[in-house]
Amino acid sequence: MKKILDRNRICITIALLALVFIASLPAFRSGIYQGHDLDFHLGRIQAIAQELQKGQFPVRYESEAWYGHGYVSTIFYGNIFLYIPALMYLAGMPVWRAYNVYVILVNIATVLVGFYSFKGIFNSRRWSLIATTIYALSGYRLSNLYVRTALGEFTAMIFVPLVAYGVYRIYVTKRECHNRLKLTMPLIIGTSGLIESHILTTEIVAVFVFIFAIINFKRTIAVIKELLIALVATLGLNAFFLVPFVSSYSSMKLYINSAMTQTSIQGDGLYLSQIFGLVTIGRGSNWPWSAENEGFLNLGLLTVLCFAIIVVTIVIVLTKRHWLAPNHTKEKFKMAMTMFGFGVISAWISSIYFPWDEFAGESTVDKLMSSVQYPWRYSMFQTFFFIVAAVYCLKLVGTKISDRTDGKVIEFNLLKRIDTFSMITFVIVGLLAVATTGIFDYTLSWGNVTVTYTDAPADWADNLYLPIDTDRGLLEATEVVIDEDLGTVTLPVLAYNNLHVYDESRNELEWTAGENNCIQAAYSGNASNLTVEFVEPASWRVASIISFILFILFIIRIIITYTRH
Repeated sequence: MKKILDRNRICITIALLALVFIASLPAFRSGIYQGHDLDFHLGRIQAIAQELQKGQFPVRYESEAWYGHGYVSTIFYGNIFLYIPALMYLAGMPVWRAYNVYVILVNIATVLVGFYSFKGIFNSRRWSLIATTIYALSGYRLSNLYVRTALGEFTAMIFVPLVAYGVYRIYVTKRECHNRLKLTMPLIIGTSGLIESHILTTEIVAVFVFIFAIINFKRTIAVIKELLIALVATLGLNAFFLVPFVSSYSSMKLYINSAMTQTSIQGDGLYLSQIFGLVTIGRGSNWPWSAENEGFLNLGLLTVLCFAIIVVTIVIVLTKRHWLAPNHTKEKFKMAMTMFGFGVISAWISSIYFPWDEFAGESTVDKLMSSVQYPWRYSMFQTFFFIVAAVYCLKLVGTKISDRTDGKVIEFNLLKRIDTFSMITFVIVGLLAVATTGIFDYTLSWGNVTVTYTDAPADWADNLYLPIDTDRGLLEATEVVIDEDLGTVTLPVLAYNNLHVYDESRNELEWTAGENNCIQAAYSGNASNLTVEFVEPASWRVASIISFILFILFIIRIIITYTRH
């Protein structure tokens, strides 16, 4: 028996390594395909490295962005994982290669975390392997990796399954685990990973978790202590990011929280031909009110098959109700159908058929909804929810087939004691995943330009976190403007909060936002003697200390918990 289990583990390990290799093929090249957001994320990596060299830690302000005018994307965009490629860049690695290594590391983490999470949800390694295969090679994730180069989103996709497992673990397995830290750990780590990767994904996940808690209200009351522990621990561990984020978002008028939400994003929604698009294309751009040249947003054959499997299973269950005779089966089927419902809702919200026009404005709800920028971000959740529901349905069918054949099993190479149905399913899923990934990689190779940036482009920064009404074109000018009549000097530095201006004697000068939202101060001396520094408020430092202490305590508690058990 031990030998068989060891062989099974070896085969599963080989399958997981193969998944990482297949997903990472484009990242093994001597260059990067020029993705939509590539310049921005290369710039983030380089900016972190530059600020670390200057002694800024944690990095809150990108002083060299926008031709030296500065930028604050790092306050609003979790960057803790980008310290890894930033350190590679500091060690002398070209920024493009540091990025590619990061992509490979993300694929490794996605496969490992996904397998662990799905195994917890399905209580089965073989079904976990199937779910992980579909998830790792799903069309939307591949597009995030290599077409959109949406670093924040594809990093966040590591943790989405872990959050789902964390919620499932609390709601379903509480009776089996009396250690609250051990019980809530997946949810705490998963949510923290989301926060430090992509705040928009975090917001959407939070909404789905809230809806799930309302639907399962009675059970929610029973596990409210565990949920509160997870919430408090997550807020404390991530206070070093959340406190600066909330204070800056609420106190600065930027494009992302002002002008952007006043325009409807409905035209960027998906059409049914994309939601049920069988082939994900490795090229294209985003065009409002059109699906032409947007094949990179097609969700792909595997996701469509997941939808078909769920629908067929629902029909079977409606005609053969004895399939759900045991109460625990009914409970799990209900949960799977909840996931399917969430997937359908996600598909609707991601489409042009959702009334996005109603959320173009300045209200809190408008800003919360429209901050997603593109409706098709919900495709990530449609994909995930369909995978969970479909794999459960396959497992349910497999169990019934196994029951009818008295649990008969077969030997397949080194894999033993794996039923025929799950093995056939894995082979089919694997072949389809490799085939569709091959088509994606082929179209990626001829549809995109390859770049090999040693350093990030000078114009890497976007406009999301610029002060409202800033003229980006004027930011190329880096001259100091002196008005002798008014006795003022305008520095080529954007007027963000927490910037301090000092003269040659280290006396601090009062300043206001002047022309094109640049710092303007009353000063009659030599402007070259002025220096501008970003200074963290005391509350930010306190938040960082709290997070650090809680992190150390969290690690110590984990070590004690697992050494005792």
